[in-house]
Amino acid sequence: MILKEALLIAARAVEGETYRICLCCSFEPLHLCTFLKAHLQLRLDKNCGGVGRAVDISTGLFGDLNGNVLRAMASADSAPVVAVVDWTDLDLRLGLREGYPVTPDIESGILSEAPRRLAGLERLLCESVGKRRVVIALPSSPLPPWFPGLPQQSSALSLELEALVDGFAARCARAGALVVARIPRVAYDFRSHLSTGFPFPISYADSLAEGIAALLLPSAPKKGLIADLDDTLWKGVVGDDGAANVQWSLEEKARVHGLFQQFLGGLQSQGVLVGIASKNDQQPVADALARPDLLLSTRALFPVDTSWGPKSEAIRRIASTWNIDLSAIVFVDDNPLELAEVQLVLPDVECHLFPPSDPVKVLELVTTLRSRFARERVTDEDRMRLETIRRVTELTDSTGIADPESLIAGLDGQVSLAFSRASYDARAFELLNKTNQFNLNGKRWEESEFRRFLSAPDSVVCVASYTDRFGPLGKIAVAAGSLKSGVLELDSWVLSCRAFSRRIEYSIVKGLFEQTQADAIEFVWKSTSRNGPMRHFLCGLLTQIPEAGSLRLNRPIFEQNCPILYSQLSVG
Repeated sequence: MILKEALLIAARAVEGETYRICLCCSFEPLHLCTFLKAHLQLRLDKNCGGVGRAVDISTGLFGDLNGNVLRAMASADSAPVVAVVDWTDLDLRLGLREGYPVTPDIESGILSEAPRRLAGLERLLCESVGKRRVVIALPSSPLPPWFPGLPQQSSALSLELEALVDGFAARCARAGALVVARIPRVAYDFRSHLSTGFPFPISYADSLAEGIAALLLPSAPKKGLIADLDDTLWKGVVGDDGAANVQWSLEEKARVHGLFQQFLGGLQSQGVLVGIASKNDQQPVADALARPDLLLSTRALFPVDTSWGPKSEAIRRIASTWNIDLSAIVFVDDNPLELAEVQLVLPDVECHLFPPSDPVKVLELVTTLRSRFARERVTDEDRMRLETIRRVTELTDSTGIADPESLIAGLDGQVSLAFSRASYDARAFELLNKTNQFNLNGKRWEESEFRRFLSAPDSVVCVASYTDRFGPLGKIAVAAGSLKSGVLELDSWVLSCRAFSRRIEYSIVKGLFEQTQADAIEFVWKSTSRNGPMRHFLCGLLTQIPEAGSLRLNRPIFEQNCPILYSQLSVG
C-alpha cells in the first residue's frame, strides 16, 4: 500500500461503533498511524461484510514508552495495546538521534540500565495479557556505530542486547502476548528520524502496520487441507511405478515431497484436518501409505479418497465426512487441469498448484499454506477433532444404522452448559468468529468489544460442551445476549459444524430457558450466504423467517415444537 492510498482509506468517514487501539511507542508514530488505521479499516470492512467500522488510534507521549503502556492499561475499555519497542527504550544512549558522550564505562552502564527498563516494560505488558490483546514489535533500527569490534564482527555488547530483547519477547509470548515477526526489509530511515522523529521508511511502516493489523484482527483460519498423491505427496505414479518405487527422499531428488509430508504432519498435529483425493486404485495407495519411511503418520490422513471420478466429487465427499463448509478447505494438486475443474465446480475451495520441479516455489507454497491455517493457539478441541471424526465414521459404518432417530437415540449424549462471565474464554471467542453455517447473523466480535460485553451486568454468555459414545467434542457452541424484562435477546449464537445432527441446538435453547427463567428468547437474525443450517433450525420452531429481524420464540411454542431430546442436559 502506498501512503496516498492509506491516507484516503484512513480519512474515509465510517459510521458505527469505533474500534479503538492504544499505539504505544517513544518515537513520533506519524505514518505508522496512518498505515495502521488503513489496514485495520480494510480488515474491519471485510469482517463486517463491507459495512465497516470506524478506527481510532490513541498515542502517548514522545519518549515515554513505559508510561504510555501504563496509561493505556489504566483505560477501562479493554482496548488492545500495541507496543513498538526501540533501542532507546532500553537506554537513551543506544539512540542515533540522541547525543551522549562515549565514556569508558558506557557499556557497563547500558548493561545495567537496559535489563531494568525492559523488566519494567515486560511486567506492564504481561499484566495486560488476559485483560486485553497485547501486540509487541521489536527494535528494527541499527545499534550505534561506536560499538567495539571489527566491521564483520557482532560485538559482545550487541549480542547481549539482542539476546536481552529476544528473551523479553519470548517471555511475553509465553504469557500470551503476540509478537510481530521480523520483517526482511530495510527498516530504518536516518534522515526521517533526524528531521521528524519518525524512524521508518514508508515501505517498512506499511509492512509493520500490516503485520500489527493481522495480529489485532486475524483472519479466520482454514480448517482442512486436501492433497493429491502422485507427484504431490510423493514423486512418481504409484499405479505405474509401484508402492516401493515412489519417492520423497533427498537421495532420490524428491526432497520437496518429503518437505510437503512433514508440513502436512505439522498441520495435523495442530488440529488441521488433512485428507487425500487421488485418482488411483485403493490397494497400491494403501501399500505406499503403509511404508515405514513415510514422514508423517498415516493416521494423520483421513479420509483417503481413491476413485476415478472428478476431484470435485471427492472433495465433496471429504467435506461431508469432515462436516465443514467448502470455504474452509484448501486443495493442493500438481495438475493444473484438476485444479481448474475443482475451481469451476467448487469456487469456494481455495486451490494451489504443487510445483514438483521448482523447490523454491514449493517452499513458497508451504509458507503460504502455513499462513492460511495459522492460529494463535491450539486448543483441546482442535487436537481431538480428527479422532472424533474418525470414530464417528468407523462406528457408523460398522453399526450400519440407517434410521437417523435410532442413531441419535443411541449416542448417549451429554450436553453441558456453562453460564459464567467471570473470565474471558478464548475458545468461546474463537467459535464466535470462525463459525459460519450455524450462525445467527454473521456478527464478528472484536476482542475488546467481547470483553466489554462480558462486564455488562445484564449480559448472558452460555458455552456448551458435548460428549457421546464417539468421544468428547469439547466446547462446541456459544450463545451471547442480554436478559431484559424477562426476555433473553441473543445477539450471537453459533454451533460448530462438528456437532450437527445431534439436536444439541434444541438442548441449548432448553437450557437457556431454564437458566435465565426467560419467558421468551428474541433472536437477532440475519440471513447470510452460509447460515442455511441456522435458518433450517429456526424454521422448525417458528413459522415465518424473514431475511433479517428480531424473531421471538415464546417458551410454550418451543416446548410444543421441540423434538425428543435424548442427550442428558446439565446446566451450571
